[in-house]
Amino acid sequence: MQDSIDCIRQNFQDCITRSCRENKCSLSLKGIKSPSLAIIHGTKYQRKKKYQGKLCDRIIFCREHGIFLAAVELKGGTSIRISEAREQIQNGLSVAMEILGNCSIADWFPILAYRGRMKPAEIKLLQTKPVRFQGKLKNVVKCDCGTSLSATLWDDG
Repeated sequence: MQDSIDCIRQNFQDCITRSCRENKCSLSLKGIKSPSLAIIHGTKYQRKKKYQGKLCDRIIFCREHGIFLAAVELKGGTSIRISEAREQIQNGLSVAMEILGNCSIADWFPILAYRGRMKPAEIKLLQTKPVRFQGKLKNVVKCDCGTSLSATLWDDG
């Protein structure tokens, strides 16, 4: 029987990518086995599926530590609009919910990888405006570009 990761790869093969890199910002996938990953490229998804909203750069499905999902926005510049990044991540979670259908997952992570330094007001906005997935709220996790995804999620990098 085909598992959900293989199913996502098959059904969205025209939107799949192998990396978590965009515009001078990346998250390392070191330590996560490639066969356990399905990474949706946000821009490809928008184009192929005619998605009209703003969308995060990557939607990552993985079967490490149970099936998990990460909606990742990668910001390599020196300035950022937190409300826009939050909207892109929220929309990524909504797309992920459509992709998953009735499948259950172990956990989910909204991630903003950013190269610059955040202002106190931006940090406060991240801490006070959570995103929603399957009826649950979480704050967006901020990490630096170049960080290991596994370290960001499980602190065991």
